[in-house]
Amino acid sequence: MLGRLVTVWNLLSLFNVDAITTNDKPPVIVVATWPFTNATDTAWSVLQGSTILGSEKVWGTAIAAVVAGCTSAEEDPDIHSVGYGNSPDEEGHTTLDAMVMDGKTMQVGAVAAMPDIREAAQVAFEVMRATKQTLLVGTKAADFAVSRGFTRRSSDTPESQAMWKEWLSDHCQPNYRIPTSWTPDPSKNCGPYRPRHEMSSPFLQAGLRPTDGVDYEKHDTIGMIAIDHHGSMAVGLSTSGLIHKLPGRVGDTPIPGAGGYVDNEVGGAVGTGDGDIMMRFLLSYQAVQLMRQGVGPTEACEKSLQMVRQDGQWSGALVALTRDGKFGSACRGFGTFHMSVRTNALGNESKVISVPCPSS
Repeated sequence: MLGRLVTVWNLLSLFNVDAITTNDKPPVIVVATWPFTNATDTAWSVLQGSTILGSEKVWGTAIAAVVAGCTSAEEDPDIHSVGYGNSPDEEGHTTLDAMVMDGKTMQVGAVAAMPDIREAAQVAFEVMRATKQTLLVGTKAADFAVSRGFTRRSSDTPESQAMWKEWLSDHCQPNYRIPTSWTPDPSKNCGPYRPRHEMSSPFLQAGLRPTDGVDYEKHDTIGMIAIDHHGSMAVGLSTSGLIHKLPGRVGDTPIPGAGGYVDNEVGGAVGTGDGDIMMRFLLSYQAVQLMRQGVGPTEACEKSLQMVRQDGQWSGALVALTRDGKFGSACRGFGTFHMSVRTNALGNESKVISVPCPSS
């Protein structure tokens, strides 16, 4: 995996030349949403990689680690809502969202609703390191990726097309249209839809959500936080989003402070779940700010989730990591949430930790 990534990146982007430390020993660690142990191990292997520049040993950086870890998840056929060939929208197409953030520089790169490019996390990294922009979207994000040397390939696969056709055969259920706003009735029919002008109480419908369209399998975003040998931190996230979403929909993943946030002075946090709800409350940013005030990572996640005001069922989880290597998590609506951790203190392989979730 690392060898493949080096062909895309400049070698120096994998190593931190400026932040070599000889006395301090930061807690090198990777944490991630869900039991994505292969991705976590990939990130860890980058952190453990080193090269000699002059007379100094230079270790892999946190930003390189999270990009590599997210790329591993994007390519993993056993992960069903990250990467190409997953989560077709109403028109049957897969588009990708991703974000990376550097806790030292506070730089961010992100892409959203990007079609036809499969390496979403790597493209987000290119946005961060090669432009003065933060977020690129849609077909123009794909055009940018091509300009940076990526190959245009459809993110649709026979498997994703089969999922879409099965959804069509079930009268396009579930979907995310408010029934009183459209004709024919989207709770019973496929489109094409037209506006329904005789809406009774449209404002009363704003908080309603499908109760069967968002679950573990349909939004398992990978969110990853890493601390490298220099004590620098980064977050990375990638997802193919909510299955059967409206074309053009973007969730919390590529939004700084919503999907993820990190600050070397404090720590980082990442989220997964119902992004349409979670992005309204900037939960990752809230968790980091709580840790800045001295709140522990588990309590910071819990207090952040308590900020959500939403009628009906919803599901979401946060993972947080402090600058000194303490981690925690909290969740809602999943029954049980699982996170992955890799650090020398826990042995020589990634560990999966179960977190019980109260109902939302």
